[in-house]
Amino acid sequence: MRLRVDLLPGREYPDVVILVDVLRATTAAPIVLEKTGLFVTPSLRAARAFGSARSLLVAGERDGLPPEGFNYSASPDDLRRARFERDVVLTTENGPRALAQVVGARHVLLGSFYNARAVTEVALRLATEEISLVCAGMRGEEAIEDIVCAGFLSRRIEKLAPVEVRERVRLSQALLRAYADPLEALAQSASGALLMKLGLFEDLAVASLISHSSAVPRLASTEEHEGHPVYAFEDANRAPAVGAP
Repeated sequence: MRLRVDLLPGREYPDVVILVDVLRATTAAPIVLEKTGLFVTPSLRAARAFGSARSLLVAGERDGLPPEGFNYSASPDDLRRARFERDVVLTTENGPRALAQVVGARHVLLGSFYNARAVTEVALRLATEEISLVCAGMRGEEAIEDIVCAGFLSRRIEKLAPVEVRERVRLSQALLRAYADPLEALAQSASGALLMKLGLFEDLAVASLISHSSAVPRLASTEEHEGHPVYAFEDANRAPAVGAP
């Protein structure tokens, strides 16, 4: 079994991908999926139109803040306290855009510190030849928090199963060792600095929590809406087993 880390999406993925966007898409996703159905799109227009057409709740952010008319922000702290009476369509700036570059994988999972134990166990259960930890980054640049999380997830995978590692795995783990705890890495990242400037300190605290969710968002289907992809996710720990009738 091969284990890879990509600091940004950038190649073909034959088997299992864990997409990492700690601040905030892949932290928010399992929080929502614990409570209700989840759709993800990179487009504000598609989120609004798809949400209206399906009578969904709309959650998301641009520059850290909820767009006008949205029911919720992408704040993990806010979403943890929310009670959803309908399914949710989520849009953020980085994670949903990165999805377009990994959808060719056999399985696409969303991972973070928040569901670390569950997502690594599911990835090992599903993989046949390779697990790729793919960092979403921030506006096309590498993101410290994503790389540190990839290092954390890769270290856990190594403890659970024999794997053949690539050099960037060691790089991500070296960056992980440079920080006393995940919260420190998040606070020193560009995304973390933006959220702290907006007063969203609790989002960093929630995003640094380890294995608080057993939900593992797995890409179930993709459709076009308003010229943009809308990705439907299911919880891999509650969905039927692959190949089951």
